[in-house]
Amino acid sequence: MRKGFRSGASVPLRLEDFLEPGRVALLLWDMQKGLAGRAPEIARIRDNALRLVEAADAAGIPVAWSRHVLPPLALTAGPFLLFLMKKQKVDRPDDLAPTMQRGMEETEFVDGMAPAPHHLVIEKSQPSIFVDTPFDLRLRTMGVDTLVVAGVATDIGVEFTCRHAAALGYYTVVAADACGSYSREAHERSLAFLRGWTSPVVPTSAICGIWRGDGP
Repeated sequence: MRKGFRSGASVPLRLEDFLEPGRVALLLWDMQKGLAGRAPEIARIRDNALRLVEAADAAGIPVAWSRHVLPPLALTAGPFLLFLMKKQKVDRPDDLAPTMQRGMEETEFVDGMAPAPHHLVIEKSQPSIFVDTPFDLRLRTMGVDTLVVAGVATDIGVEFTCRHAAALGYYTVVAADACGSYSREAHERSLAFLRGWTSPVVPTSAICGIWRGDGP
């Protein structure tokens, strides 16, 4: 049960409160070949993410997948062009090769993972799922105020989305062993920040156990 105040506001205090069906959804972040597929620990991340999906589906909890799809380079925002220039090691925007375009293999989900027909797939082009997408409206329509977040990269989109979610009034729970980055140091540094933020950082087993209704 969430702790209430005279004003009517309430906050979750226990992990069970965060994960209450009817108020929580699962978000799988960028589990696609061009992003998660490059993570050194992708097998571990994928296996735990699949456990989360199975538990969420069994409990009737909404599941959403983000897919990173960029617009044509001519329509890409300047800061992201700079990021791509650093990544591709070029000196001019004109020298950039198209990447993450719709239909490219980079945007396909990693082998062994695919959204079910009843899952929500959100295409986005920024490191927050709330920027220029209908995701916020979808969550509010469903009565969801908490996200369980898993995927790649912990220190980029996972952390960015958790920060943005808090600014919009959402709680977040991070499935630590269902997340990963391109270095263990970056992954652990981001988890340490999120622990000190508003996000419980817990193992997949703890989340699945609560959704399955396992006893203590």
